Amino acid sequence: MTGASTGIGYEIALQCARHGFDLVVAADESAIRDAAELFRREGVAVDPIEADLATTEGCDRLHAALGGRPVDALLANAGRGVGRAFLDQDWDDIRYVIDTNVTGTRLPDPEDRPRHA
Repeated sequence: MTGASTGIGYEIALQCARHGFDLVVAADESAIRDAAELFRREGVAVDPIEADLATTEGCDRLHAALGGRPVDALLANAGRGVGRAFLDQDWDDIRYVIDTNVTGTRLPDPEDRPRHA
């Protein structure tokens, strides 16, 4: 579950824990560790990962944390928004939103990355 430290992602992860699913939860902030502790109170195993999924390094950190375990469901909730008109945004902000909201949902598994000939 990505984006599990607050908001909708937190609530979805909490429901998964309440229904007996062990979790690997990720977010780009230290609050993910506090959230994980609350999920554990539901009696499930929880591995919190602090990682920025807008980066390849963050995706690699998440993938490594899985340790080859099978993933029954990837709940990709991590996301960003700038909140201004698209053409009024700085390109670096736009790129970060794209990298988080699009690329970060696709790159957690290195096997899924595009290969160059």
